[in-house]
Amino acid sequence: MARIVVVSAAPLLADGVATALKGVDGWEVCIGRSDDAADAWVLPGGELVVRGAHGASAHLPADSGASRLRAAVAAVLEGLSVREAPWFSGDPEREPLTPREIEVFELVGKGLSNRDIAEALGISTHTAKYHVAQILAKVNAATRAEAVSEGLRSGLIGL
Repeated sequence: MARIVVVSAAPLLADGVATALKGVDGWEVCIGRSDDAADAWVLPGGELVVRGAHGASAHLPADSGASRLRAAVAAVLEGLSVREAPWFSGDPEREPLTPREIEVFELVGKGLSNRDIAEALGISTHTAKYHVAQILAKVNAATRAEAVSEGLRSGLIGL
């Protein structure tokens, strides 16, 4: 059983976050202090911060929903760090990736060439090249390797 402690100076905020986390099998959720023994601490405030006992952490906008918060806590309990990517958090400077671009991004992360991506998705090589160029521009990367690094760091793509 994982023990999750919600820590906040605002009791109503702590209650709301604790309520959002309750009911998940295998989790014991309580309100307490950051020095309480726990597998994870949730610190609501200007942003939601989840800190794991072994150094993993998650940072989400304060207005994140319950399902996103539960997913972040689950990731931290597994030892993963999460930071919501700017293109998901409404950064007006960045246009969001489309579902197809995310699909292409995953394949770029696996090391596939434009030709291999085109074959895997049933699209032309030219279209695959276009999607890769759009991804590079949207994540502000000069190379595929730099884009993949940013995608992995932000949690947009996985291994």
